[in-house]
Amino acid sequence: LKPMAIPRPRRTGPLPPRSNGALQFISFTAASRTSAARSLPLATVFWAAAAVFGCGLGQTLSAANLWVAEVARLRRVAALSVLNLMWGIGAIVCPPLVMLAQRQGVTSWLLYAVATCSALTAAILYSSHLEPGSTEEDGLSPVGRPNIGEKRIFGLAALFFLYVGSENAVAGWVGALTKRTNHGSGDLWALAPMFFWGGMLAGRALVPLLPLRRGERALLARGLVLAAAAICVLAQTRTFAGIAIAATTTGIGFAPIFPILIAWLVKAFGERSRQIGTIMFALAGMGGATMPWLVGLVSTRTGSLRAGLLVALAACVAMFVLVMTMVEPVFRAAEKQQR
Repeated sequence: LKPMAIPRPRRTGPLPPRSNGALQFISFTAASRTSAARSLPLATVFWAAAAVFGCGLGQTLSAANLWVAEVARLRRVAALSVLNLMWGIGAIVCPPLVMLAQRQGVTSWLLYAVATCSALTAAILYSSHLEPGSTEEDGLSPVGRPNIGEKRIFGLAALFFLYVGSENAVAGWVGALTKRTNHGSGDLWALAPMFFWGGMLAGRALVPLLPLRRGERALLARGLVLAAAAICVLAQTRTFAGIAIAATTTGIGFAPIFPILIAWLVKAFGERSRQIGTIMFALAGMGGATMPWLVGLVSTRTGSLRAGLLVALAACVAMFVLVMTMVEPVFRAAEKQQR
């Protein structure tokens, strides 16, 4: 639904969706306070507020990634890694804040603070002139034509779908796997996803330090090989330490993939990536919603969660095959653009 939810960007760039997404955050806390909302069932109000919040979050993340990719022309992958590193830190820090707010009985005030910060951010972005202008890729091909073939467009779309799906599948089910295989570990199983996200944060912190002399395609391929090997270990190990190491390694392998995909999107489509990006991000969201469900379905049918994780492994293999077929200069010439 994201292509329909985001207004079609004008030539001025991705700033309006980014500001609009921040503004939609506010409705998350305001929905339950309005007189109209109070007359509706409480569950309906919260579902509607969560849906609007998700819409705003999707617009903000998509526009922010595209904007950074257009501005940081010489080191796109490094800049995008830093951006997603900050997102990951926020994702790890916020749950303890919510838990603390619940214990102190100030959850509403925490939501009001988020809404206030979102409103201020939207106002600052709307009044700022941060548009990157034309990208250097716009002159590589005739107007209206992408820098890659039609098959590669579908391949790039499949990479978005498969990567986000694999990421959510591993992160979503590693806790359940730990609980089933380590009955005497108590509540330690709840910490298993933290190792995955910790590995991803560490990997994205290291990506800006890499010279990428061998190109982005080689880095992405190595990351997929590392992640696939770690998933194989994850499906075989039966100790908490083994699961923690395998989950961390999987996160490290996945770390550079999403920043590289965003960089490829902008290099392949130039300014048109502002429109094409909505479709790619929608496919990524579909992958994140369907692949964890598919893991659960396979696990239920086979009676083994380890078999379910083979879905994520198969996705890594499919992504590796797709990457190996992408031989155009757009996917190989990172070192030339960084000189």
